[in-house]
Amino acid sequence: MNQRRFELLCAALLGFGQLCIMTGFDSESFILESVIHSIHEREPAKISIYAGYYGQAVIYAFYMIACLFSPSIIAVSTPKTNLIIASIFFTAFPLGFLFTNSYYYYASSALLGVGFALFYQGQGGYLTSHSTRRTIESNVSLSWSVGCCCMILGSAIMATITRLSSSSTEIIVESLNSTGEAHKMERQFGELEINLLFSAFTGISVLGIITFFVMPSKDVENCIESSSEKKETFMEAFKLTCSTVVSPKMLQLFPLFVLSGLNTSFWLSVFPTAMSFTMQNSNLIYLAAVYSFAVGSGEVFMGIMISFLSKRIKNFGQKPTMTIGAIFTTAYCILIHLSTAYDAPIKPTSEEPLLFRHSYLLALIIGLICGIGDCCINSVRSVICALVMPKRRAQAFSVSKIYQAFGSCILFFLSPITPLYVYTIGLPILAIIATILFFSIAKRTQITERKMTEASRNAAEIGKKLNL
Repeated sequence: MNQRRFELLCAALLGFGQLCIMTGFDSESFILESVIHSIHEREPAKISIYAGYYGQAVIYAFYMIACLFSPSIIAVSTPKTNLIIASIFFTAFPLGFLFTNSYYYYASSALLGVGFALFYQGQGGYLTSHSTRRTIESNVSLSWSVGCCCMILGSAIMATITRLSSSSTEIIVESLNSTGEAHKMERQFGELEINLLFSAFTGISVLGIITFFVMPSKDVENCIESSSEKKETFMEAFKLTCSTVVSPKMLQLFPLFVLSGLNTSFWLSVFPTAMSFTMQNSNLIYLAAVYSFAVGSGEVFMGIMISFLSKRIKNFGQKPTMTIGAIFTTAYCILIHLSTAYDAPIKPTSEEPLLFRHSYLLALIIGLICGIGDCCINSVRSVICALVMPKRRAQAFSVSKIYQAFGSCILFFLSPITPLYVYTIGLPILAIIATILFFSIAKRTQITERKMTEASRNAAEIGKKLNL
C-alpha cells in the first residue's frame, strides 16, 4: 500500500471511530433535555427538570478544564491511547440511562467532558502524524465527513426505535392531552423508547472502542508532526499550554473557536429541544430523526466537497471554506428565527412562530444548511490549528477546544432562561466577526509558509551547487 492510500485508510478509520462514539453523543444531545423532561414528569424525584441542559454544562465545564492538561497527557502517551480512553468514557454516558440516577448522570457527564478533551487531542495528534502539509486539508475533511455519518446512523436508530415503540408514545401524548393541561402537550418519550435508544447508543460506542484499538499507529513519512517523538515533559507541555491560551494568535482566533462551541451546542441541543417543546409538533414523532439525518447529510456532503476542492484549489480549506461557513450559519439561523417560538428552548409552548410552523420538510432544509455550515467551521478550525503555530500544534488544538468548551458551557448554563432570538441573532453577528479576524490570520499564515518554502528551496539549491 502506498503512503497516500495508507493516509486515507487512517483518516477513514479515525472518522469511523468518531462515528461510533459520536452516534450516541450527538443523538443523545438532540433529545437529552426532552428525554429528561419526560422522565421528570413521570418521576419528579429521580432527576431535575433541566438536568439535560445542566448535564451538558457539566460536560463542557470538565471538557474545558481537561483541555489544559490534554497536551501534557499526549506528551507522555500517544494519540491512539488517548482515543481508546476517550471512547471508554463516551460509552459510560449512555449506559447510565438504563438505570437513571442523578449521581451517576452527573459523574458520567464529567467523565464525558474529560473524554472529549482526550478524543480531540488524540484526533489532532493522529491526523498530524498521518498527514503531510499537502494532504492535511483533504485528510481532515475526509475524517470529519466519515465521522459525521454518525448523525445519519443516529437518525436511522431513532426512527426505527420510535417506530417500534410508537404505540406507547402515542398513548402518553393522548393521555396528557386529555387532562387539558396545555403545558404537557409536548413530544414525550416513553420508558421503553428510552431503554431501546440508549441500549443502541451504548452498543455502537463499544464498536468505537474496538476501532480505535485496532487502527494503525505508525507515522507516515514527512508527517506534519510525529507522535513517537516526545519533545516535552508533562509539566513543560502544561506550561506551554498555559502560555498558548493568551498568545496573540489564539486570542485573534477566539471568536472562531467560541463560534464553533456556541453554534454546535445550539444546533445539537437547543434547537432540537425547541422543536420537541413546541406543542404543534407533538404528532411529528420523527422530527428529531429527520433533522439528525439532514444535519449528518449536510456535514458529509460538505466534507467531501472540501476534500475534493482542496486538491484542486490551493488553500480552499481556509478563507473560502470560512466564508461558506459564515453564510450558511446565518441562513439556518434566519430560518429558525422565522419558524420557532421565542420561548420554545425554555419550556413547552403553544406560542405561534413569526411566519411558518415546523414540518418534516423544513427540518430537512434547516438540517442540511446547518450541517454544511458546521462542517466548514470545524474544518477551518482543524486546519488553522495545524498551521498557525507549528511548534505548538498540540497546544493550539487544545486551546481551541478550551475556548470552544467555554462557549458551550456558558450556553448550557444559561439555556433554561435564554430566549431563542438571542441565539438566532447573536450567532450570525459572531460569525461575521470571526470571519474578518480569521481572514487576517490566515493571510499571515500563508505568507509565513511561503517564506519557509522559499527558504527551503534556496537551501536545497545551495546544497546542490556545493555538491557540484
